[in-house]
Amino acid sequence: MSTEISIGQLSPSLAFGAAYFCVSSIGTRLTNIAETYTEEGFFGTATVSFRIPSTKDRLEVTLLVDSKTPTIQLEIMGGDDDKRPTYLNEIAKRITETLERFSSVPGVKLSHASKAVVVERKIDEALNQLLSDPDYQKVYVQIADARERLIRIGGDFQPATLEMGAILTPLAGKNGPIPEENREELALNLLRWKKQIKKVVNQLTTETDDED
Repeated sequence: MSTEISIGQLSPSLAFGAAYFCVSSIGTRLTNIAETYTEEGFFGTATVSFRIPSTKDRLEVTLLVDSKTPTIQLEIMGGDDDKRPTYLNEIAKRITETLERFSSVPGVKLSHASKAVVVERKIDEALNQLLSDPDYQKVYVQIADARERLIRIGGDFQPATLEMGAILTPLAGKNGPIPEENREELALNLLRWKKQIKKVVNQLTTETDDED
């Protein structure tokens, strides 16, 4: 089941980031993401899944943005057939509200917020890597990428970059699978950083009184 949402005044890439920020939460898992920038424009797609509260069912949400059309295509799968239209409408409404909120943010804050959302996705990729193929080097590369992006943003993200640096040190230079007993702690750290990033992005996109 799917629907289309207008991206409004945002660029396709910013709309994709804002929509991802909206559907991604501490309880979701990123299972697929791809972004492409070409002479023809931007293309982005991402799929996240999460368990529906008070049920054993999982809902899969897919976002697709193609600069050829000024819309976000939202598709959901899973869950109860009768309730799926309700899920679709609720998620579409939240995405529309998030796009409107991002559209009202001044330039500098919007730039910081959009870059931070990319870092959130990188953390989600690291978490998915940890859960699907917990190889030391692969997980290290994902976390290091996220940390470098946060360093370039600076400001309120400095505590997270310091924590990431401390976590990366014991991962560096190791090969093979991360022991199972170490994966949970690392996953909890990733989720904690994700939570910190979402908090700052929410602050950046709601406090719009400052000048650029």
